[in-house]
Amino acid sequence: MTLQANVALSKHAKQRGAQSNLSEQDVDLVRRYGVLEHRTGVRFYFVRRREVERHRHAEPRLAKLHDIVMIVASDDRMVITVYRNRNALKEIRRKSKVRFDRVA
Repeated sequence: MTLQANVALSKHAKQRGAQSNLSEQDVDLVRRYGVLEHRTGVRFYFVRRREVERHRHAEPRLAKLHDIVMIVASDDRMVITVYRNRNALKEIRRKSKVRFDRVA
């Protein structure tokens, strides 16, 4: 069970994953079982306790992944970063659905 071949981890995502003791398998589980939210031109995957409870028998490693957030580029080819935040889903849902680029 490895990260999908067409998905790469950015240097920042590798560093943050190492700080949180996450393997590529863990990142793949977040992607597979996490809640998907589209905001600000990127995709947010978030593992809630509800998903952990629902799928822990099929995937015991999910128990350590609750509250993990993964930000993936809109083309779904690059994991930008991963981090842990208990209130992330509430904060993500408050974000704008579209990205506003400033033109100088």
